[in-house]
Amino acid sequence: MNTGNTETDQQPQRPDPGHGKSVTQLGIFFVFIELLGAAFLLAVGVRFFTAPEQPDAVAWVAFVLTALLLVDFGRRLIRIARGKTRR
Repeated sequence: MNTGNTETDQQPQRPDPGHGKSVTQLGIFFVFIELLGAAFLLAVGVRFFTAPEQPDAVAWVAFVLTALLLVDFGRRLIRIARGKTRR
């Protein structure tokens, strides 16, 4: 048994190119998550708006957040369709 030879016979591997990507670089995945979040906020807003014992302010905040998410959803989808963002 030769314990003096510690060299490996493998080539060094390249680092993962996707490692350390920010959320804004996830592309189409984040667009679908944003759409799911908008649907959830819309459901919460409708629930609070239709229940008489629940405060309406929560419903209006949920509707405003839903509108903001949908605007950002459209912006991201257009950027992906035009090729300005990685898919």
